[in-house]
Amino acid sequence: MKHMFVAEYKNCRIRPVLHRDIEFFRVWRNNTSLSKYLTPIGEITPQMQEEWFNKNQADTDIVTFSVDETRDYNRVVGSASLYNFSGHTAEVGKTIIGDDEARGKSLGFYSELMTVYVGFVKLQLEEIIAHIHEDNIASMKRAKRLGYTIIDKYLLSSGGFECKLMTTKKQFINNHPDLSEIRIFEIS
Repeated sequence: MKHMFVAEYKNCRIRPVLHRDIEFFRVWRNNTSLSKYLTPIGEITPQMQEEWFNKNQADTDIVTFSVDETRDYNRVVGSASLYNFSGHTAEVGKTIIGDDEARGKSLGFYSELMTVYVGFVKLQLEEIIAHIHEDNIASMKRAKRLGYTIIDKYLLSSGGFECKLMTTKKQFINNHPDLSEIRIFEIS
């Protein structure tokens, strides 16, 4: 959905997706080493990416953020999303740091921390779910650091297991005493 939420923490900012970001998203999504744990959809063309952007902006069941590194690179380096809204629950995911130079600098953690916080504070969510392939070591490590607990595990037809994880608003806030350092605002 088109939104106006911005959050900043340390050297990371999440903000609304702009049209100028979508080619980066397309390149990252087409990189098989980055997208191997995402739903396989084949090669994305520029036209397909344009269609995705238009649908994403209109879809009320998804809030997508561009992730900017703000100290060393001052550019878009990734994305994160909240989606599958149901009552006071949503799913977090599609968190990717696609910029090669920006990986390994905690930006995935910072961006997902802010995304979840926006969900709890601005969107009035009470629970956030994540689905992560058990072999996705970086995402599982980030989920543990964020305070998620595994609540279920599913065998995938493509091989391996996917873990269903959850955090509640109370659990999340109790696990992160530094949330007051996150600055959230809305742009117009």
